[in-house]
Amino acid sequence: MKQEAAAEEKSGKRQSREFNAKQKAQAVLALWSGRRSPSALTKELGVPWAAINTWEKRALSGMLTALDPTWKQTAEEQPSLPRRVEKLIEQTVRPAVAEPAAAN
Repeated sequence: MKQEAAAEEKSGKRQSREFNAKQKAQAVLALWSGRRSPSALTKELGVPWAAINTWEKRALSGMLTALDPTWKQTAEEQPSLPRRVEKLIEQTVRPAVAEPAAAN
């Protein structure tokens, strides 16, 4: 596999890999759980950070869409999330909240 990557780099062509939903979910969960760093994932999967970042945003958006938005946990019941996930939630939720106000 390393030989293939080296040959691709020499030829200047990079072969794109396609990942299925399960593989993307595993990558995102590895990142969120801290089992893999962003740089380790990009090297391991051979994809740019932008692709993994897009997977993250889509995964979070899917979770928020799937869950009942009216259900709230009390502060003491909420599990602590990694700082990275909290920041991603903020970025995903804030634009959605700001859009209806801008439409008026």
